[in-house]
Amino acid sequence: MNVRWFGGRSTTGTSGYPAGGRALAADIATAWLCGDWPASQVTIVQGPARTVAVLGRARCEGDLLTRWVRVGVPDSAVTALTGAYTVVEITPHATVVLTDPGWVQPIYTTTTDDGAALWGSSSLALAALTGSGVDDTWLHQHLHPGYDGDPGAEHGAGDRSAFAGITTVPPGVRLTISAAGITISPLTATGAVSDRPADQLREALQDAVAGVAEGPGSTGAAVAADCSGGMDSTSLAMLLAQHRDARGEDVPGTVLAVTVHPAGITAGGDLDYARAAVDHARTGLAGRTRSLKHLLCPLDDRHLPYGYLGELVPATDEPAPSTIAIARFDAELGVLAALGVGDLVTGDGGDTLLGPQPGYLPDLAATTTVRAQAQLLRHALGWARLRRTAVWPLLAQARTAATRGEPGEAARTRTAMRVVARTARADAQIAEQFHGISLHNPFTDPGVVDAALAIPGPRRAGPGDYKPLLRRAMTGLLPDTVTARRTKGDFTPDQYRGLRTHLGALTALVDGELAARSLIDPARYRALLSRAAAGAPGIGFHQLNPVLATEVWLRALDQWPAAARWASTAGDPPPTVSTCSRWEVF
Repeated sequence: MNVRWFGGRSTTGTSGYPAGGRALAADIATAWLCGDWPASQVTIVQGPARTVAVLGRARCEGDLLTRWVRVGVPDSAVTALTGAYTVVEITPHATVVLTDPGWVQPIYTTTTDDGAALWGSSSLALAALTGSGVDDTWLHQHLHPGYDGDPGAEHGAGDRSAFAGITTVPPGVRLTISAAGITISPLTATGAVSDRPADQLREALQDAVAGVAEGPGSTGAAVAADCSGGMDSTSLAMLLAQHRDARGEDVPGTVLAVTVHPAGITAGGDLDYARAAVDHARTGLAGRTRSLKHLLCPLDDRHLPYGYLGELVPATDEPAPSTIAIARFDAELGVLAALGVGDLVTGDGGDTLLGPQPGYLPDLAATTTVRAQAQLLRHALGWARLRRTAVWPLLAQARTAATRGEPGEAARTRTAMRVVARTARADAQIAEQFHGISLHNPFTDPGVVDAALAIPGPRRAGPGDYKPLLRRAMTGLLPDTVTARRTKGDFTPDQYRGLRTHLGALTALVDGELAARSLIDPARYRALLSRAAAGAPGIGFHQLNPVLATEVWLRALDQWPAAARWASTAGDPPPTVSTCSRWEVF
């Protein structure tokens, strides 16, 4: 299997470089690229004193990168380009990594036995190079969020990785690797805030998909976007098609809007909303989206949740969110790969960023103006009606949180979005390893998150208006039938069917690695599985799925080949990266 990652080491020690690694900078073998990377995601500019590499989905500007090569990379580099990317500055004395503020590309560090400092974009690869095993403390935090009172642990966002001795680098920092070791310093860069929030969000989403539309599209290749008929994924699909057509090519590459649906069902639910969006793009937008094609992906009982867990889940940096639905995920990726698709855009993160949630009520409670208190009562009543519960507990919780001085809603949402982005990297690794497809989640891009959080929570996600900011941002792009939608396709029945179908295999799973590590009580989970399969009330899938996904992940670590190994001859420099946008500055 081919794990796509980049990394490097300090000049100390004799560790050499990974087998198959290619040097990012000519004549300097301390930073490398591993795996099959699309040329559109690697840009390298080399000068006499330093080399600068931009890795990931970014719209690179030649003049800007040339300036960085000549005078050094400033803190503002992490927001100077659109997309989700990491900037690496390489000199003979040190490597400087400016980490992605959105955590779309997490960075990890460790130290080898011979004293070399290692860094990389895959904790799995670093663990393979150093022989590190799984960190049981991380596993416990992952399965029992917030158990030790650590605020970061609540979201799995502490400095631990899933592997012992492999440390997670915070997002949006300057990481320096030199003979002196590893240092981390905060960046001073800040994103711009607009007084036109809806316009700013649309522009940010357009920029986010532009990096996909302009990558493989230069060869006329197809790109794909999930199109469920909900606002998140459907907005991105339409923006992607609109941008591809706006390039003015005679024969633009196809944009596939992918709608997954039950086999034999040809109308209703998600299908109707998705068709309405595609038809609107073809007719309501004056035919500008001539590249858009609607691809239906029918799924049957072979693709039920909980199927093929052992066969289709490879080793990744951490348990992948798609694990439970891996049969469905793999089927979609297989269809796209057969059609030559190299990039898939999804709407993951849209609900966390823009969806309705009452997390902003403490912000209103902390503001003592009459207007804020009236708004607090009005919104609390709205949430209570939606949840069919009493309003007083909501008000009490909001005022207690305000009294404690807990982080505001924007800060908590930003943290949650970073966790969505980081965990989604495992899904991206599955798509890359099995199908060579790059997975993109534009709602997690730093520019998109900044644009959404530029306005207060009550205007972004109130109880009486579903995703008002996104709806305003997509004015004219989506039909009214889609923007008026308040529900989503419900896959809960499929989960129950999958649970019953695969109950025997799932029951065997809980008597495995986690039980051996004394992290779960297998008898309790066997009983939960049986009761859930029987439809007993009070058992949520959130109680079962993390345990099952983590167990599958632990087994995959033992079953799949190592993600990396050291080259047999440490003295020879690795070859230089050639398949990328590379130029020299003299």
